[in-house]
Amino acid sequence: MKHVKQLLGLITGHILMLVLACSIFAQTGAVTFVHDPCIIKSGDYYTLFSTGNLIEMRRSSDLQYWHRLDPVFQSIPEWGVQEVPGVSNIWAPDIFYLDSTYYLYYSLSTFGSNRSRIGLATNKTLDPDSPDYQWIDRGKVIESNPENNYNAIDPNVAKDNEGRLWLSFGSFWSGIKLIELDTTTMKPCQAAPLYSIAGRSGVGAVEAPFIVFKNGYFYLFVSFDFCCQGVNSTYKIMVGRSNEITGPYSDRNNVLMTSGGGHVVIEGDERWRGPGHCAVLPDGEESWLVHHAYDARANGVPTLRIEKLIWNEENWPVVDNAMPVGGEKQSSIPNAFVLYQNYPNPFNPTTNISFYIEKPTNVVFEIYDLAGKPIKTVIDNKKVNGVFKTKWDGTDNFGQFIPSGIYICTLKTEQHRISKKITLIR
Repeated sequence: MKHVKQLLGLITGHILMLVLACSIFAQTGAVTFVHDPCIIKSGDYYTLFSTGNLIEMRRSSDLQYWHRLDPVFQSIPEWGVQEVPGVSNIWAPDIFYLDSTYYLYYSLSTFGSNRSRIGLATNKTLDPDSPDYQWIDRGKVIESNPENNYNAIDPNVAKDNEGRLWLSFGSFWSGIKLIELDTTTMKPCQAAPLYSIAGRSGVGAVEAPFIVFKNGYFYLFVSFDFCCQGVNSTYKIMVGRSNEITGPYSDRNNVLMTSGGGHVVIEGDERWRGPGHCAVLPDGEESWLVHHAYDARANGVPTLRIEKLIWNEENWPVVDNAMPVGGEKQSSIPNAFVLYQNYPNPFNPTTNISFYIEKPTNVVFEIYDLAGKPIKTVIDNKKVNGVFKTKWDGTDNFGQFIPSGIYICTLKTEQHRISKKITLIR
């Protein structure tokens, strides 16, 4: 019995270490029905704002467990009701801190229309228990109307290297715009020019900009394709970079973002559909990609997701530890070519496998038995750079279920080959 208790203690301790090791990747608490999140760290807490119920607020001390606070607004500002007929909610906030004041930008619109307004509210603190806590609406920041070729929603504020502030915004129409802000009013400078920094011809599905400066570049994150359709959402997060905040921004293949450029940072998988509308949170030496995705295991509920961002040798942002919530932490900083251990392992009936490639190339992912006999070709096509996920259901190339045992999964490109053992239990 003593040995059994010792063994149980070791197992319990091991499980605890695994939980602690991966806890940052398993958001819990009030993490559902989160849409268009933005985030800021203030003191010992992280505060998250999102679309829904007149701008929802959530708080966490560790980026993992979140609890709700009261919403920012009690009602839609009257000026917005007058200027945007039919408006029923407040969308897509962005939070910025400057000179002891928190600036919350927000969107007023109706779905599919560019009769839109970006507004501004301020607060001296984000602590609801403080006597100084009070949101004060500052009115309209910028507008768009049917005669304009842009849409004034999805705001984001960024600072350039000279301390000047800029507002990026946009959704569909002619794409993402940028305008300089007056640091006194935090609204556009008088007669400030409007820059175009990203766009797509045809469908025009580009929105939700977020600009961050790192490693000598301004990085422009945007969302391509379609949100708000539950498990059918096709959102994905794209990125380009520029030496200047006003652009031009281009992707790693030197395609201009004003011409549809941008390469994938993260896209949907079997469970987490349509990841998008991101914010990037610098936090000491680390950076986090904060976004929503639609959970296919919960009928497409929009859910908060937080992934670690790293910058590779070419100074491009890459999602690290892209895996299901609650999964085992599988990687440190990826090199040019990484095959992560499958999860779960052992498995039955299916297992998930993630891999990272730094450059576009043809990828072959195959399953072999221990004698080296090919069992299943899971992937054989060209992939762009980034983290990818696939799964294996324990069948061979003929769709027949294979017996329990240890198998070898092998990832191959033109320059690399890497293998891992996986265990199937029937």
